[in-house]
Amino acid sequence: MIAALLLGLSLAMDCFAIALSQGLRPDSGQNGHRHLLRLALLFGLFQGGMLLLGWAGGSLLVRFLGPYTDWLAALLLAGIGLKMLKESSESESEQESEQESEQEPELLRMQDYLLLSIATSIDALAAGISLPSLKISVVLATAMVGFTSTGLALIGGFAGKKLGEQWGPQAEKFGGIVLLGLALKVLFF
Repeated sequence: MIAALLLGLSLAMDCFAIALSQGLRPDSGQNGHRHLLRLALLFGLFQGGMLLLGWAGGSLLVRFLGPYTDWLAALLLAGIGLKMLKESSESESEQESEQESEQEPELLRMQDYLLLSIATSIDALAAGISLPSLKISVVLATAMVGFTSTGLALIGGFAGKKLGEQWGPQAEKFGGIVLLGLALKVLFF
C-alpha cells in the first residue's frame, strides 16, 4: 500500500504543476471550475490507464517508443507552454484595448486537455513496466496513481485559479514558463 501511494504521488507531481499552470490562466467565470475538474479527471484517467498499459504491453511498447518518449513529452509540453505565452501577450493587449471578452480561453478545449494528459502520463507508461519488479498489485497501483493524480491536479488547479485571479496575464506567463521548464526537465533530467 505504501509503495503504491509513493508511486502515485511521484507520478502525480507533473499533474499538480500543469494543473497549477492551467489554473493561472484567465477563465470564463464559474466555468473555470468545470474545466479544472475535467482536466484533473483526465489526468487521473490517463495516468492510471498508461500505468496499466505499461504493465500490459511492457517491453514491446518501450522498444517501439523508447527512444522517442522523452522527446514526445517535451514537445507536447513546450507546445502548450509556448501557446500560453503567446495567448498571455494577446490577453494583455486585448485588456488594454477593450473590456473582458465573454469568449472562452483557447486552451480550454478538449484537444489541449488530451495533449496535456498524454504528456504527463508518459512517465506512468514507463512506471507500469516496473510494477512486477516492485511487487505492487496492478489494481492497487492503478487506482492509487489515478486518485493521487486527480487529487493533486485539483489542488494545483484551484490554487492556480486563486493566484490567477489576482495576477491576471502575468500569472498565465508564469504558467507557460512552468510548462517549458517541465519540457526541459523531461529532456535533460
